[in-house]
Amino acid sequence: MLLKVGVAMMVAALAFAAVTVGIIVGIRDQPEPAIAAKPAATSSSSVEPLVRSYPSVKPQIERTEPKPDPEVRPQPNAKSKPERNTLPVAEDDWTMPTDEELQAVDDARHYDALPPGAIMGLTIEALGVYNVPVMNSDSESALARGVIHEPETSLPWSNTPQRNVFLAGHRLGYRGTWSRLVFYNLDELEKGDKVVLKDREGEAYRYRVSEVFVVDPTDVWVMGQVRGRDMVTLQTCTPIPIFDKRLIVRADRV
Repeated sequence: MLLKVGVAMMVAALAFAAVTVGIIVGIRDQPEPAIAAKPAATSSSSVEPLVRSYPSVKPQIERTEPKPDPEVRPQPNAKSKPERNTLPVAEDDWTMPTDEELQAVDDARHYDALPPGAIMGLTIEALGVYNVPVMNSDSESALARGVIHEPETSLPWSNTPQRNVFLAGHRLGYRGTWSRLVFYNLDELEKGDKVVLKDREGEAYRYRVSEVFVVDPTDVWVMGQVRGRDMVTLQTCTPIPIFDKRLIVRADRV
């Protein structure tokens, strides 16, 4: 009897063990849950180009001002003006000179003491003009008082390696003023003729004519300095009575 009971218990134990193993095997045979993987990198052809966003800031533009020419000394108290496009002393309705005026042109003309505003006097013996007042202005009113010095150009005493003192006067000018016929015979000047500028203190600056030529009113280059030259430039309108050109006389310092 006991033997039967022991055998039965053994059989039951074996059966239980078999069921347990089956369960475990069954569990192991089930597929493992999938683990989320990183998305595969897409091909480079499908990637959008990288775009960087920057703050909305206006770019700073560096403005480079032209360097001042060390060879040109700025005139004191000179007012800024637009760049000149034509040479001064342009006019087309002057009154032609009378016989009496032409006779006076051939005689020596001595001008009085320099009036207020004149910075120097101009003397050209070959033209018979002595101490013509030179005004440091290019206005019409200044031009009527004698000869004008272009304020943007050199003065005889400018502290520069070279100078071009640019003076302009009327060929005919206004009657009853010192501008009348002041440069009427300017075309008669020849190489070697003397030109003298004298400041208000009486110091003289002497020049000799070196060249005479004709330019267009737009040839403002004649007002510029020439390297290595210390000169005065005289200018008036030509020819009479058309006045569509400019007569230029240059004299170098001696």
